[in-house]
Amino acid sequence: MKNFAVLLILTLFASTIFAQKKNGTVYNEHETIDKTKALWQAVQNGDKEKVKTFFADSITVVRNGNDWKTTAERFGNNSGWWVDNFTNFKVEDTQGAYADAIEYSDGNFWVQDWLKLTGTNEKTGINLDLHMHNLYAFNKEGKIASIVQYFNNNVFEDIRDAQTTRENGEVYINHPLIATVRKALNAYAAEDLETLKSFYAENATFSNLEHGYDQSIDLETRANAVKESFAKRKDIHFEQVGYPDCIFYELNNGFVVYSWWVMSYVDEESGKKIELPLMLSHSFNDDGKIVQEMAYYSTNHFE
Repeated sequence: MKNFAVLLILTLFASTIFAQKKNGTVYNEHETIDKTKALWQAVQNGDKEKVKTFFADSITVVRNGNDWKTTAERFGNNSGWWVDNFTNFKVEDTQGAYADAIEYSDGNFWVQDWLKLTGTNEKTGINLDLHMHNLYAFNKEGKIASIVQYFNNNVFEDIRDAQTTRENGEVYINHPLIATVRKALNAYAAEDLETLKSFYAENATFSNLEHGYDQSIDLETRANAVKESFAKRKDIHFEQVGYPDCIFYELNNGFVVYSWWVMSYVDEESGKKIELPLMLSHSFNDDGKIVQEMAYYSTNHFE
């Protein structure tokens, strides 16, 4: 009897979980989909009058959860903002996605699509690569009565900020962190690996043009590479070019030292003297240790 009760409970639970009820039909081809595509084609063409024809007189607009009422007249006029502010403005389906039209059992029609908007902002030069999800509710007359949009707003904040003048910290021509960079290079020139490592945090990362712009190595890997280079080079020297800049970035609340050098050494095997123009970028933590080193130079000098 106990087993029967358990089985009955599990059966009722399973039937609740897997219960299904059809509430409409989904289309991948439909006249409402054609209308949304034609709408965005009109937006891309800057045809504000055409845009207005797709909407009911009164519209509900929802963008990222914020909603308001507007009119077809106002929405159509505002649609011209895209071509007025972006060159090469284009609207396409997101790769691999396509629009759906859903006819619910109550007769209401919704279309959903996934778009990619691209172009270049004329005032700032910022490139637009915006993914947007749209939901359109159609009324009985086949007009869009509501449009719901979701997208990442960051690019528009960047465009707005780029049109203002804002200080982002301070620049120092003399600073203790500049001295740290000089000491680190002096330790390198002296082939003093332990002293050199002491200027870096344990979690420091290193990158250069040989590794690729998006790759980095850790402190121990870098130390081993430097140790190997000491066996192949002699008379290492760094000549400062111009002067280093120490910049405090307010936005990231951190210090970075930029410096320019000519590194020279004699190759042990060939006896040839190598001179290598070099730019270095060192980022520091709150303890004054280097947490990131980026080196910029031409690899042609090693050929």
